[in-house]
Amino acid sequence: MTTLRTLRALALAGVVFAIAQGGAMAQTVELNLWSELSAPPESTVLNKVVEMFNAANPDVVVKHTAFENTAYETALRTAFAGGTPPDIAEVNAGSNAFQYAQSGQLLDLTDFVTPIEAKLRPGLETMYRYDGKSYGVLWGLKVGNILYYNPVMLEEQGVDPASLATWEGFMDASQTFLDAGIAPIAFGDRDQWTGNHYFNHILHGVLSKDEYDRIGLQTLDPSVTSDIKWNDEKPVRAWELFKAVADAGYFTSGYLSDDNDTAAGLFFSGRAPFYSTGSWGVGMAKGAGAENVALTLFPPVADSPEPTAIVTNSLLFTIPATTKDADAAKRFLEFLTSEEVQKLYVEENFDLSPYNYDMSSWSMDPMLRQVSDLLENAQNASPFLDMIEDVQCMQENVNEANVAVLTGDLSPQEAGDMHQECVDDLRASRNW
Repeated sequence: MTTLRTLRALALAGVVFAIAQGGAMAQTVELNLWSELSAPPESTVLNKVVEMFNAANPDVVVKHTAFENTAYETALRTAFAGGTPPDIAEVNAGSNAFQYAQSGQLLDLTDFVTPIEAKLRPGLETMYRYDGKSYGVLWGLKVGNILYYNPVMLEEQGVDPASLATWEGFMDASQTFLDAGIAPIAFGDRDQWTGNHYFNHILHGVLSKDEYDRIGLQTLDPSVTSDIKWNDEKPVRAWELFKAVADAGYFTSGYLSDDNDTAAGLFFSGRAPFYSTGSWGVGMAKGAGAENVALTLFPPVADSPEPTAIVTNSLLFTIPATTKDADAAKRFLEFLTSEEVQKLYVEENFDLSPYNYDMSSWSMDPMLRQVSDLLENAQNASPFLDMIEDVQCMQENVNEANVAVLTGDLSPQEAGDMHQECVDDLRASRNW
C-alpha cells in the first residue's frame, strides 16, 4: 500500500509538473519576421540581431524568413491580401509601406515611435510617417546622391576634383574627358531606375527641401499640396539638364541598353572616370577590388537653394495589424534601434545608421566614413522621390519617362505636362 501511495504521489507530481511546464510554454510567444534581406552581409547581420534578441528575451522567439527581392514583394502583397501577413514585416520605407497603412493593415505606432525619434537624425520622418501617424522604425540609412570618380584619371586630364562641386563644373570636366576621347560618365539605364536616380538628384538640387518633399508627397498624403507643378520651370529644367548630358555624348555608349552592373564595371575597371550611385557603391568598390575610387556629393546646380542636401533611403520594420503580440513585436523594433545593434549594422554592412549615435569609435571603411561626413554636414535630408510619390504617377512619368526624354520621344516640357496631368487626375479621383 505504501508503495502504491508513493507511485500515485509521483504520478500526481508529474501531472502538476507537466501542467506547470505547459503553462510556461504557453507564455512564450513566437513571432514571424519576414524580410527581403536574403544575401550577405545584410542577411548575416539581421540573423545575428535576431539571435541576440531571442537570447535577451526568453519569453519571445523571433523567427526570420528571408525572401529574394522580387519574390518578397509578391509574397508580402499576397499575405496581406489574404489576411495572413507576418507578425513583423520589413518593407521599403515610404510609399511601399504607406500602401499598407492606407488600407489599415499596419498598426499605428505613433506613441511607440515618438520617444525613439529623439535619437533619430532630423529630416527622415517622411519615410515612416503617413497622414500624421508613424508606422515603424528605420533600419539602416543609405545616401543616394553620391558621385564616384577616378582620381588618377582626373589627374591625368588636369581636372581638379573641387570643380565637381557644381553641376556646371561636372559638365566642364566631362567635356574635358570627351575631348580626350574618353566617354566620361558610366551609365546604364536599361532597368530605368538609374535614370530615375539621375533625374531625382538633379531635381533635388534645383528645388528646396520643402518644394521637393511636397511635389512628391502630394500624391500620397491628402494633407500635402504643392505650389510647384511638374510642368513649371524648375522641374522642366531638371529634365533639360538630364537630357543635355546624353545630347552632349557624356554617357558611355551603351547607356540605353546596358544595365547598372555593366556601367559599374566600366567605372571600376578604369574605363570611365565618373559613376553615380548611392552609398552602397562603397561595398561595390570593395567587391570589385577597385583601388582608384574617390567620392563626393552628386553636384547640384550652381544656384541650388540647398547645395549640401542629401537624398536618402531606408528600410522600415513595421507591425501588421494582425500580429499575435503587439507588445512583443514592439520590443523587437525597439531593440533594432539600440546602439548595440546599430553599431553591428554599420560595422558589418557597409552602411550608415539613421540614429544619432556617436560613431567616432566605430570601425568603418574610410570611404563610408567620408559618406558619413557628408551626412553630418548636410543641410537636410529627403527620401528618394519613388519613396514619397505614388507609384501610379512615378512609374510612367519618371521611370519610363526618363528613357523617353533621353531618346527624344518626349520633350522635357511634355514629360512635365504628363506628370502633372497624372497628379491632378489622381488627386481628383481621391477627392483630395
